Amino acid sequence: MHFLPLLLSFFAFPALILAGGTITSPANGTVILPGQSFAFSYDPMADYSMSTYNYTVFLLTKPPASLYPSNEWSSGHYFGRFDYPNYPAVPYPTHPAPANLTMPDFSQRVGSGFGGGINISDATVYLVVLEEWATGSDNFGMTISLAVNELIYNGTTSN
Repeated sequence: MHFLPLLLSFFAFPALILAGGTITSPANGTVILPGQSFAFSYDPMADYSMSTYNYTVFLLTKPPASLYPSNEWSSGHYFGRFDYPNYPAVPYPTHPAPANLTMPDFSQRVGSGFGGGINISDATVYLVVLEEWATGSDNFGMTISLAVNELIYNGTTSN
């Protein structure tokens, strides 16, 4: 009977080793004002026998309703697509993520088109990272992971 807990803990161990694909900064619940620079750090899946290729960072102002096509799937801001130094996938990164990102000001007009802004306070927004990675096993395309941290936009209080 004492063997079963030991066996179960052995199978739980790989989950600890495979940890990755997490936004480490900013933390959940961080209050960030429009135009404010904030520290950004992402811990990718890259590890022994796991390669990270690219990751894309968005700030969504509403969570997606589904993965079905929609005219209003979500809204937000695109920060960019970055690579991460890891051998052998990306030994010399050409577009690493910056140490800081700047919170967009959604009260401002978007460019010269019809996009208008809106003033809003204490809004929950979602910092989203989609990462492309692979292992040594055969895969039908890249594996894509999703990491999300909830932030407070233009906050006067924190969660």
